[in-house]
Amino acid sequence: MGTAGIVARIGAGASAATSFEELGKRVAEELGGLVPLERMNIGLIELEDYIFIDAYVWGRNVPGRALGHRRTLADTVVEAGMKAGGGIVIGNASPQGLLERFPRLQSTLDTGIRSMLVVALEAGGKTGAALVLASTRPSAYTNEDLEMVRGVGAAIVDRIQELRAQI
Repeated sequence: MGTAGIVARIGAGASAATSFEELGKRVAEELGGLVPLERMNIGLIELEDYIFIDAYVWGRNVPGRALGHRRTLADTVVEAGMKAGGGIVIGNASPQGLLERFPRLQSTLDTGIRSMLVVALEAGGKTGAALVLASTRPSAYTNEDLEMVRGVGAAIVDRIQELRAQI
């Protein structure tokens, strides 16, 4: 099945999800068969307060980050993904190199994560969420993976906003 078929299948499943947990599980199950995936996060972004809120986490979570955990976007991979416009892939640098670029990444690296793929999701003309994939393997993600996850993000962003409105 090509990328368009994968994105369509994920989008169809997303539309039926009644919670962030159900949505996240569906997306993680689909993506886990296609790309390295030790952790996946759906996070809500509040630009006014410049924070990221964990709405769903699958897999290897960072200690102290329960659902609803709020943290600044400043100096994060999510912020870099937002600034890049369509997302970002990191993991080609050493852990020290990643820390130099993203000073807040230490707790994530401590869990063994070495690569991340982040897609900022826009709805209504503003960034309101992010889809974050992570792997313990260095250089785990490609630009092709980023393009596919951008498509997945576009397919699920409306459902994310609908679920957000329910909380």
